[in-house]
Amino acid sequence: MNPTHNLDYYLSIPYRIEIVPIPPKMGGGYEAFIPRLGRSTVTGCGETPEEALHSLNEVKETVFSIWLEQGFPIPLPEIEPVSVSL
Repeated sequence: MNPTHNLDYYLSIPYRIEIVPIPPKMGGGYEAFIPRLGRSTVTGCGETPEEALHSLNEVKETVFSIWLEQGFPIPLPEIEPVSVSL
């Protein structure tokens, strides 16, 4: 973690997000999470994918704030390979 990076910096980083349906027998709706940070670490749920994403962003802000206050390093996204076909 760079000591000059603040909450706004980390919130602006484009982490890869996955949004998956929650099975009806488990209540239905959708779960959004950031795989790089752990599926159970920063996750949000909602009735729609949009609600799950909104919830995720709220949780991410709270978790990142706590991590920064405690000096916990916030992992940056991994660079994903880009494939190009010509």
